Amino acid sequence: MCKLGPGFKSPENTFKIFILSDTKARDNSYLFSNMLQTKSIFEERLEKFKTEENYYQKKYNQWALLRGLIFIGGVALCYLVNHYYSFEYTILSFAASIAFFFFSINKHLRIKALRDKFRNLAELNKDELSRLNGIFLRQETGEEFAVKNHFYAFDIDLFGKHSLFKLVNRTRTYAGAKLLAEWLQNPSDYQEILSRQNAVSELKPLVDWRQDFEVSATLSQETHEPVDRLLEWVMKPENEKIHSEKFRLLRYLPILTLLLLAAWISGFLKIGFFLVFLAIHGLILRQIIHAVSQAIEDTNRISGTLRAYADLLEQIADQSFQNEKLKSLQNKILNASPEVFKLEDIIRKLGNRTNPFFALVAGVPLLWDLQYFIKLEDWRKKNRNFLKTWLDVVSEFEALNSYAGLAFANADFIAPSLNDNALNLNVKKMGHPLIHFEKRITNDISLNGIGKTIIITGSNMSGKSTFLRTLGINISLALSGAVVCASAFNCSVFQLFTSMRTQDSLEESTSSFYAELKRLQQLIGLVSTPKSDESLPVLYFLDEILKGTNSKDRHSGAKALIFQLHQTNSSGFISTHDVELGDELEGSDFIENLSFSSEVINNQLIFDYTLRKGVCHSFNASQLMKQIGIRIA
Repeated sequence: MCKLGPGFKSPENTFKIFILSDTKARDNSYLFSNMLQTKSIFEERLEKFKTEENYYQKKYNQWALLRGLIFIGGVALCYLVNHYYSFEYTILSFAASIAFFFFSINKHLRIKALRDKFRNLAELNKDELSRLNGIFLRQETGEEFAVKNHFYAFDIDLFGKHSLFKLVNRTRTYAGAKLLAEWLQNPSDYQEILSRQNAVSELKPLVDWRQDFEVSATLSQETHEPVDRLLEWVMKPENEKIHSEKFRLLRYLPILTLLLLAAWISGFLKIGFFLVFLAIHGLILRQIIHAVSQAIEDTNRISGTLRAYADLLEQIADQSFQNEKLKSLQNKILNASPEVFKLEDIIRKLGNRTNPFFALVAGVPLLWDLQYFIKLEDWRKKNRNFLKTWLDVVSEFEALNSYAGLAFANADFIAPSLNDNALNLNVKKMGHPLIHFEKRITNDISLNGIGKTIIITGSNMSGKSTFLRTLGINISLALSGAVVCASAFNCSVFQLFTSMRTQDSLEESTSSFYAELKRLQQLIGLVSTPKSDESLPVLYFLDEILKGTNSKDRHSGAKALIFQLHQTNSSGFISTHDVELGDELEGSDFIENLSFSSEVINNQLIFDYTLRKGVCHSFNASQLMKQIGIRIA
């Protein structure tokens, strides 16, 4: 039972609510065992990766020192050799010093990459441990993906600081997060839900692969804008000039120019010949400078993101999958990783033109812009029809990985079973996934058929709204292919619609009551759409219906709406304090009355948050008002 304790007594004291929970709606010993097992896995991985991170941090520090010593040693070597030996030995010493120095840089960067990988893996498992306790370390709320006036997202906390998105999200790219949000906001069709469930089932135990995949995606720190611009660039019309064979022959001109340079150095020709060809190079580059600049503008700031995508595509291609959906996705990207690596290399090297020293020494003599612009255009021509598909596959794997991570971290969650009935919902021991299992209260519910209405009555704070949100959030999971917080969950595919948190709006000059009417108008429009083979039945949740008006109008309006909805392709739940509504409709064959209640024992309010049959006739408003100091006779 849950009690409102001694802190909830008088206005003289600070107003507090103490909730003392001793209700066990599920087998908590079983849940506790599952949680401990999952927790120990994440703790072991966290310790392992912290150890690896510390090892590579030490190596990183050592090579940082060694790099400095190699540089100093190289300078000293060149000085001594130049002082005691001939110029040829000085050149060799300089070349050897440069080679060793670049080797040390490369080694240092590889060690840094390994250190960062294990650091990210440690952070990932730290995040998983925090999620088990209902603490979300990542900042993403998903609110930027929320559809305005969505049928249910706002009411059931799909997005926000403490939301389903926070619990589920294990994506790292913008596109992956966007796709996950789309899944949560849109019921999938029957076959797609089953397909996702099976894919999640295979991915769930692949902890090493899933976490490596997520960590690879952390390299993608860019916003969605560079990726969007890249996708726009790849579909632009081809540059006709750069694809003409005559113009492409010019890329071989640097061979002759460099031969002229060698001839001048050897004393065979005057420098004038070389300078004339350099001038010709300049004229050639001038003809493509605008096109190259535009291409760089479209593709810049994306090098790190492309490397991340290339790694992700490689991991997908290299993994052996058994599930048909995963294999189908894999088949779309078999040759993608090398191509994306190649694109990243081209873009990065083309970007060297912005360095004035490089442009003078290599850019003009080698026709650098022309060479790599041709490579870029060739890549675009070859892969323009595939790039979006490749990136979409990564996004889908990220979304599936999020569902697999949710399933692994919550071993007691189950994959719902589906049926193809018109509207069907049967749930056992369903709890709210965002409430810790030790405090989670569970309930059973069944609703079968079109034109049904379940009226839920109950006292204040007894759990009506929380129950509807619990059911709604599990439906969102179930109809998108994820696991749910229940011991059994069977449903058909339908469209959820809620009206629970209607608010007034100064900007739109709308009162809370009128906001609710507009929401109900949206529902009426939805259920009044002519039925077709593709239309889904609607399951509606109406919380504290017509709460902004007087009792008489609320009663007559609610009754009229119930009978109106009864004639449509819908069923639903209506919560209300209007017990007369439940009593009056008790005998109707399409109405079922359920309720939550409270008790007053020793001047304390006690709740058990358990759903019962029948209309509630125990209310607590007077008791609550007395306890805050309102003198009620």
